[in-house]
Amino acid sequence: MKKTMITALAAATIVTTGFGVTALRGTASADYPSDIVGTWEVTAVAPYAPHLFTFNRDGTMLSTNPTNVQESATKPDGGTNDSVGMGEWRVVTLQSGRYIEGTFEELNALADTHQPTDKLSVSFKVALSDNDMTFDGPASATVGSETDPSHLTGTRLAIDQAAINKL
Repeated sequence: MKKTMITALAAATIVTTGFGVTALRGTASADYPSDIVGTWEVTAVAPYAPHLFTFNRDGTMLSTNPTNVQESATKPDGGTNDSVGMGEWRVVTLQSGRYIEGTFEELNALADTHQPTDKLSVSFKVALSDNDMTFDGPASATVGSETDPSHLTGTRLAIDQAAINKL
């Protein structure tokens, strides 16, 4: 009797866990559809390019750009170093169309002293196109009290099957 009960409990746990995993991997909610989920090479109106953005299914995102690009011996304090960008995104449907809105932040430190300085905050509203393989739209970048307009253009990264076939 005890063995039958343990077996039934184990089977129920496996079935329940299996349904949970399938739901997590197989579907996306209305707020976080899977069409933006993935990794993108992004060109921005910024002093450096390109960036890489990763949009996660849960509405979080990451941004990265080349290392040490804001350092300069001619700038006060040697310029700045920034962290990986982390943020949030959501889908918004307006009369003019469907957009991905989001904001991410990067922490900055002075290159010479490594002391914290003003963070970067980037907000954006992009629209997907080309069968969800590209996006484009306006952005704004704020460092301290200065906000500048920007623009983001992204291309989805894809598995390079030709390279894999050569392995």
